Amino acid sequence: MIQPAELRLGNYILQKQYNKVSTVKCNYEQFELLAKGEAKDLYPVVLKPEILEKSGFIENKKYALLPDAREFILALPVIGNNNNEIAGYVKNNKECFARAVINNLPISNNIYHLHQLQNLYFALTGEELEIRL
Repeated sequence: MIQPAELRLGNYILQKQYNKVSTVKCNYEQFELLAKGEAKDLYPVVLKPEILEKSGFIENKKYALLPDAREFILALPVIGNNNNEIAGYVKNNKECFARAVINNLPISNNIYHLHQLQNLYFALTGEELEIRL
């Protein structure tokens, strides 16, 4: 289940309707369901390598833990001399997560869902993350 405070308009989530689960952009309809306490049919989109790639991440083919684990990098359009990125990782058990990184040092907790990635990107850049779903 998704925490309503985590969502913004335009976040991608999964919604179950008529026994079918679809990926939808969060809009006023979903917020009305949340306000009525009917969030049981709304789910987060779990991060996967395909989603990272559709969000503009580039796989690091020189990652030290290949082939057991994978690393993806998204450079952030932030002014300054620092190396600002969001790094996505796929562990050897196929669990996928992302976190903000400055000069190769993590500066955020791990995030596991697409709406959290969208919100992190927006918080760091002031722009929406383009996703080609």
